[in-house]
Amino acid sequence: MSAVARAGRGGRNPGGRGARDRRRRFSAGVAGAAILAMLAVPTSLTEASWSDPEVAVASFSAMTVATPQALTPKCQFNPGLLGATPKITVEWRVPAGATGYTMASAEYGYLAQGGLTPLTSALLGSVTVSGTTSAAKTEFNLGLLGGLLGGGASVAVRLTWPGGWVSPWLVATGTSGLLGANADCTWSTVPSS
Repeated sequence: MSAVARAGRGGRNPGGRGARDRRRRFSAGVAGAAILAMLAVPTSLTEASWSDPEVAVASFSAMTVATPQALTPKCQFNPGLLGATPKITVEWRVPAGATGYTMASAEYGYLAQGGLTPLTSALLGSVTVSGTTSAAKTEFNLGLLGGLLGGGASVAVRLTWPGGWVSPWLVATGTSGLLGANADCTWSTVPSS
């Protein structure tokens, strides 16, 4: 009898029907065992959560640069002889309790084209500064600044802080009539732009 004839009668042929049946039974047994194993292990509901005992706390505050304060009830405007050599004197101080400011923290300005403009180094020669941060005196010689008077002028001082921070301007506005008559000077505060 040949091997083919034996396979057809239930003989042992590894690639025949009997081998396929054994593989199917084995696969079914493994699948059944896996199902029984899953059913045998009790499941429990859990609620997922996490806990981190570390706590972080932070705070921040906005930088506010102190605004210079006037030391006198009025600034001083001296138009000079016939209004030819006008000068505004600003007496000011760093506010009490404000720390970290020096005289080098002060920046001086004038009113030009509708807005306050810091004085350039070329014009700073027309500004004389004396005193300390608790009692400073700044004199603006307007005749040297040229074109600022025209019946009135505004000059100013503000404080600076590293990083480009600036305070509002303390502004002194001097006015006079024809040939320097009836000179007056008033204070105001203007935000920096």
